[in-house]
Amino acid sequence: MSSDFQSEFIAECCMRRAYISGFTGSAGTAIVTKDKAALWTDGRYFLQAGNMGVSTTSERLNTVLASGCRIGIDPENNILYSSPFNFTEAMEPSLTVNNLILRDQFLFSSNAAGELKEATSRRKHDLVYLYDCNLVDEIWKASRPKPRNKPIRLHDLKYAGLDVSSKLSSLRSELADAGSSAIVISMLDEVAWLLNLSGSDVPNSPVMYTYLIVEIDAAKLFIDNLKVISEVMDYLKNAGIDLCPYESILSEIERFRALAYD
Repeated sequence: MSSDFQSEFIAECCMRRAYISGFTGSAGTAIVTKDKAALWTDGRYFLQAGNMGVSTTSERLNTVLASGCRIGIDPENNILYSSPFNFTEAMEPSLTVNNLILRDQFLFSSNAAGELKEATSRRKHDLVYLYDCNLVDEIWKASRPKPRNKPIRLHDLKYAGLDVSSKLSSLRSELADAGSSAIVISMLDEVAWLLNLSGSDVPNSPVMYTYLIVEIDAAKLFIDNLKVISEVMDYLKNAGIDLCPYESILSEIERFRALAYD
């Protein structure tokens, strides 16, 4: 499963693979075509995957699984098979050439996006980037869990150890040395650490869903304003951090020429 932030732990509202496939393991990739669907996961989950209507026994899987390999689930033939996950191999049985493939830009790391782009171009598929919608969300609709909306909190300096101004100053020094005008930070724990904030958007993790852009002379936090109580709002203002609508992150990124991305 993946969220916009490539986090290991995610909120229920982001568990799209679990919704579409029924598989709730923390690692796996689902591919859905017009007439087929398949799921790949790693060896930790072959028992769980095998209980999804696939009859292969665990004893057989133990003999065929190599270290570091993943299990492919072929529902049409009712088998599990061992092979490292690869976009090209995964799509070969279902796609010939000149197909249209949709990708939600927010749910792919740069490496995974590059692999998919390379795989699709070799087979002359058209890759369409989705920015404003996710097709799983379109069918999930009313039954989709609501995002958590609890207020973010200040992380006391006696626990944080370093104030936000000092942290931002050090980061800006690194930006200048790298010749970048700004950095976009999407790692949730890094945003929380840098700003000395904590949240509860993800179960068992003190983080909040947000993006942060730090420039040489400014900083912008992209977050749902309903999560920002007056105390936190004053704190951010005093630190020179502007609040921006969460959904405006892409339009903000477009204005930069030189950008570092974390």
